[in-house]
Amino acid sequence: MNSLIRIVNDEDRQAFEWLVANVGAERVAVAAQRLGGGGKRPFVSALCRYLGAWPPAARRARLGKAADTSVGDLHLARIRELLAQREGMKVRAH
Repeated sequence: MNSLIRIVNDEDRQAFEWLVANVGAERVAVAAQRLGGGGKRPFVSALCRYLGAWPPAARRARLGKAADTSVGDLHLARIRELLAQREGMKVRAH
């Protein structure tokens, strides 16, 4: 079944083993086939999302720390400024 799934590192391997042990090999295989249409191999994280099951370590990592969005917020603010300036130029041109 490993040939149906994209395993990139040891964390993926452990998560895959946890899925098989806790969700069942048959459900994991069916999910991998559904997600892997067209010869693609889904990532383990895609299988987790599809099955709604997360290994304990992954669940703690997702819930434990909030993503830092400060850089993205700064970029979005600058984009909004540029768009506002551009819109102001259009209004004056008409």
